[in-house]
Amino acid sequence: MKLEEKRRAIEAQKKKMEAAFTKQRQKMGRTAFLPVVKRKGMGFLLSRGSGGCRR
Repeated sequence: MKLEEKRRAIEAQKKKMEAAFTKQRQKMGRTAFLPVVKRKGMGFLLSRGSGGCRR
């Protein structure tokens, strides 16, 4: 019985650690990704604005 309880505790701790790593990885990815998207979006808007439709 004690071994089973120990195994469950270890598995629960492992699951918590994996969740923390996943959350951190997502946060870092978002931090790196958003500035790139914003920069590309700004470039897209600027290029569209300066090369508008000519009549």
